[in-house]
Amino acid sequence: MASFTSSSDGTEIIVATSKSRLRFQFEAIELRVIAGSDAGLEASLGLPNVRIGTSPDNDVVLTDRAVSRRHAEILMTPNGLLLRDLGSTNGTFINGVQITEAYIPPDAECRFGYSQLLIRQHTEERKVAVPSQNHLGELVGSSERMRELYGLIRAVAPTPTTVHLNGESGSGKELVARTLHTFSGRTGPFVVFDASVTDPEMVRNDLFGHIKGAFTGATGSREGAFRQAHTGTLFIDEIGELPLDLQPRLLRVLESREVTPIGSDKSTRVDVRVITATHRDLAAMVRAGTFRTDLFYRLSVVPIDLPALREIREDIPLIAESLCQQLQLNSRISEGAMAALQSYLWPGNVRELRNVLERAAVMCGDREIRIEDLRLPKAALAPAITPARAPAALPPLPPPPSSLFEPASIPKPGAADARTHLKDMERQMIIEAMERNRNNKAAVARELGIPLSTLKRRLKEYRIGDEE
Repeated sequence: MASFTSSSDGTEIIVATSKSRLRFQFEAIELRVIAGSDAGLEASLGLPNVRIGTSPDNDVVLTDRAVSRRHAEILMTPNGLLLRDLGSTNGTFINGVQITEAYIPPDAECRFGYSQLLIRQHTEERKVAVPSQNHLGELVGSSERMRELYGLIRAVAPTPTTVHLNGESGSGKELVARTLHTFSGRTGPFVVFDASVTDPEMVRNDLFGHIKGAFTGATGSREGAFRQAHTGTLFIDEIGELPLDLQPRLLRVLESREVTPIGSDKSTRVDVRVITATHRDLAAMVRAGTFRTDLFYRLSVVPIDLPALREIREDIPLIAESLCQQLQLNSRISEGAMAALQSYLWPGNVRELRNVLERAAVMCGDREIRIEDLRLPKAALAPAITPARAPAALPPLPPPPSSLFEPASIPKPGAADARTHLKDMERQMIIEAMERNRNNKAAVARELGIPLSTLKRRLKEYRIGDEE
């Protein structure tokens, strides 16, 4: 099986070359000191920006006394490597010409103090073994898609590379981010910031913090998510919801790795590995002008696509068993009920599966969970599955959109009928859920495993209830 994931500039990131190995590629900045007190020093860093100087907190530390503590930085951009002087005492030079900011030509020599460096961008490749295990940390599944994900996580986790997770709502993006942190070796905490539920007026405060007296009511200081995650990992969920006017501030922090709290004129250095996620199509948002191109490029150093639950139906028995253990549910799932779970389309993914199992267990008590206890919308069930059939032999579902509950990509020629059918199923599912929950929108959103804002959009689109 061969699978491809591309970065914003078309660079191949992952290729499954066989059933046992993957080839993992990412862009890196390579430096080699060819003259000066540090001659022979080499470094290859998978970072979107690299700082050079004599201070120990730089990415590349030189001992040349003519080099400033924070001398210069190199930025990886769609147009090439950009070298920027950071106000150094003795200046930064490219091929003997002093610069403030300039792109580095191929094979150019850069000089900082008495040190001469060769700097280039290159594609670094790592071969990743695909493990035969059926879980990694809290992630569960033995399908080829999941095992490839395990191998990729193990390869990417120890690097400082920025990772962006693409996946539908409820597909386990936070769990993957937490697993990346677990295997990263970073000693700091795992901090979650959800851009979709934060008051837009308070986003800057929640991310960057404030000092005492910064505004009315600021009776004390607040660290903010970046400083809380120092030496650890910051997971920014639903990055697509981040207000456009705040995106340049986030980009500045990612590039400088310094945070300025509200009300302060002093920046604080932070050592944070950033992981972002969204269920939206960021590339489409860039084209529409609602997401910044430069921020998209910074976040997409290593993009990882998470499979929807309907794409790994053979893993549903393992996932269901794991969820029952987590929820401490004693009810056994009948063969018929398990077959129904495997034939359902799961628009809310694992989050919806968890809700369905918890609700069914409460209704059943200690007895076996049967099909009728699941209360799955009939419109979203595929043709019946014979319980005795092996999961690998399940008949394939027609290809669904990226999410039943989110804007889908432009359909391929000939897919219009399937798209219409899925929308009809989606509308019927919502109607049935509204009836079961007596039009309580919050309860319906929880049952379907989707954000309340998404449900409201669908109610309006399908002219259901008071949203007509």
